[in-house]
Amino acid sequence: MTTIPGAWSNQAWWPQDQQPAQEWWTPPQFARPAVWPPQAPAADWQAPAQLLPPAQPPAVAPAQLLPPAQPPAVHEAWLQPAAEVWAPPAALPGPPVVGEQPPAPPTGQPTAEPPAAEELPLPVDRLVPESQPVKVSVDNNRCHIYGICQQEAPEVFRISEGGSLHYTGAVPARLAARARQAVRCCPMQAIAISDAAPPGARRRRTPAAERPAEYRRIVVAGGGLAGLSAAGRLRERGYDGELVLIGEELRRPYSRPPLSKQFLAGELGAEDLTFRADDTLDAHWLLGTQLLGLDTESRSVELRGGERLPYDGLVIATGVDARRLPSTPVVSDRVRTVRTLADAAAIQQALQQARAHHVVILGGGFVGCELACTARDLGMEVTLVVHSAPLLRRVLGSKLGEVVGRIQARAGVDVRLGTRISHWRDTGTGLRLQLDDGELLEADFVVLGLGSVPRTEWLRGSTLDTADGVLCDTTCHALDVAGRPVPGVVAAGDVARWPNARFDATPRRVEHLIHAVEMGQHAADALLAGPEQAARFTPVPRFWSEQHGTRLQAVGMPALGERMEVVEGSLRTESFVATYHRDTATGSQLVAAVAFDRPRQLLDYRDAIGRIGPMPRTLTSRRRRR
Repeated sequence: MTTIPGAWSNQAWWPQDQQPAQEWWTPPQFARPAVWPPQAPAADWQAPAQLLPPAQPPAVAPAQLLPPAQPPAVHEAWLQPAAEVWAPPAALPGPPVVGEQPPAPPTGQPTAEPPAAEELPLPVDRLVPESQPVKVSVDNNRCHIYGICQQEAPEVFRISEGGSLHYTGAVPARLAARARQAVRCCPMQAIAISDAAPPGARRRRTPAAERPAEYRRIVVAGGGLAGLSAAGRLRERGYDGELVLIGEELRRPYSRPPLSKQFLAGELGAEDLTFRADDTLDAHWLLGTQLLGLDTESRSVELRGGERLPYDGLVIATGVDARRLPSTPVVSDRVRTVRTLADAAAIQQALQQARAHHVVILGGGFVGCELACTARDLGMEVTLVVHSAPLLRRVLGSKLGEVVGRIQARAGVDVRLGTRISHWRDTGTGLRLQLDDGELLEADFVVLGLGSVPRTEWLRGSTLDTADGVLCDTTCHALDVAGRPVPGVVAAGDVARWPNARFDATPRRVEHLIHAVEMGQHAADALLAGPEQAARFTPVPRFWSEQHGTRLQAVGMPALGERMEVVEGSLRTESFVATYHRDTATGSQLVAAVAFDRPRQLLDYRDAIGRIGPMPRTLTSRRRRR
C-alpha cells in the first residue's frame, strides 16, 4: 500500500509541499483516500480487460504555460487498477448493464435523411429560458467587431452603418439566454454578464433519487470549447450527477482563433484567452491526461498508465491535431504548427530569439492567411506558399479567393500559388526550401498551416466508425461501423462528422468556434434524451476572419454553392455581400452568404439559409451593384 500525501481542492490536486495559501473546499464525495488502493474485495463486478498498452506521457508544454505544480493524471478513487480487481466505492458505482443495441438498418447505413427542402428551426431557439434579467458590458479594447454577438443576439447587440457596436446594457429575462450564447461565442471574450450566474451555470437541480440510473456519471473526453459547452449544457438541463472533464493540455479551455493573431502579436496573453464559463460546473478536471482507449461494452475509457475510468454517458470532443507534411523536418525548431497555446507560445518565443526576418508559411487556408497578416504586422518578410490557387478557394471559391489574394499582396505578402516544397534543409542558421519548380527560398522560420486531422487515434480498436472523425447520426449520437448508435456515446466539435439535414445527407466535419459551442450543447441534449427522442442537429454554420484589416464574415456552407452572385457592393471595392446557391430538384437553394466589411447586412441571410425558393423580399429589394 502506498500513501500519497497531498490535498484535493474542488478543482485540482496539489502536492503537500506546494499547496496554495488560500482556503480550499473538498466535496465529501470526492475526498481523496488516505491509502491506495482501496482494499474492498471484488463482489459481483469485475474490471474489463486492459484495452491498450500504456503509452509514454505526452510532451510537456513550455514552462511559462504550466501551473505551479503538475497534478496527477487522475483521481485514483475513480479508476480501476490495471493489475487488480476491486469493488468501486459506494459513492462511485460501477458501470450499469448495457442493453441490447438497436438493430442495424437493412443497408447497414444510417437512416435516410429528409430532403434539403425541409424548413428547420435554428438551434438558438432551443436555448434554456431564464427567469432573471442580466446586465451586459463590452470591453472595447478587446472587441474586434467580428459581428458574432449580433448574429447570436440581434435584439441585444447591433452594428451600425459606420461599423461600431451598440448594445443594450440591461437585458430582459426573455433575451438573457441569447445574450449568454453571444458571450459563449465571442472569440475575444470581450462580453461580460453580471447580476446572474455566468454562462454554464446550472438553472435547476434534479435530486439524485429522481435521476435516471444511466446518468450517474458523465465523462467529457476533450478539454476544448466543445467539451466545455457540453458540460455547461448538462448542468443547464438539470443534470446533477458526477461530471468529469478530461483534457490532454494542462490548461482550462481557451479561445483558439486569437492564437494566430492577437496572441502571436502580443496583444493578448494566455489568461486573456481562457473561457470564463467553467467556474460553476461542479466538475472534476483531469488536465494533462492522455486518453488511450475506449471500451463501449464495459463503458469505460482508458487513461495514460493503463487506468480505466467507468462512465455512464460519454461526450467525445477531442478535437483535431495540426496536419504535417511527411517530408517536414520534425526535429527542427524552425518549423512549427499552430494548434495549441503551447504551439503559439513556442512560435512567439522562437521568433523573438531567432530575430526572424523572413517567414515562410505553408497553406492558403484561414490559418495560413491569418498568420501572414500577423507576421507582416510584426514587420517581417512573408512568403505564402500554397499548392492550390487562389487563396481560400476551398472555402470561398475562386472569385472571392482572388480578392483575398489581392488584399494579401497589397499588404506586402509574397504569395506563391500552385507550388509546393519539394526539399527541406536546415542550414543551422536558417532553412533552405526548394519549390517544385526549382526555385530556392531562404527562410528564418517556417509555419505550417496545412489544415488538421481529427484526434481519433485513441479510439482505434473500439466499435466506433472513425474514418475522418467520429461518425454520428443527425442527432450527434456516435455510430459504430455497422451504422448503429452506440449506447451512451455522443460526439461534438471538430472531431465529429455528421449529416446536417438542413443541407443534405452527407456527413461532414465543421471546424469553427460557434459550431463547437452549438454542437457541444446539442450533444449534451441528445445524450440526456437518448437516440430515439433526441432532436436533429441542423445549424447554420457561421465563421469569420480578418485579412489585413478587412473583416470577412460568412453564414452557411459556401463550398456547397454551384454559383456565386454579388448582391451588394462590388468585388472591386472589396466591400460587398455575396450569396451562394445550388440547384435542387425543387428549385434554387441559398446555401451561404459572405460579407467583406459589411457585418450588419449579413444578419438578414441567416434565417433564409437552407430553404428552397426565391430570396426573401427584404433581400431581393436591394439593388445589385457592380
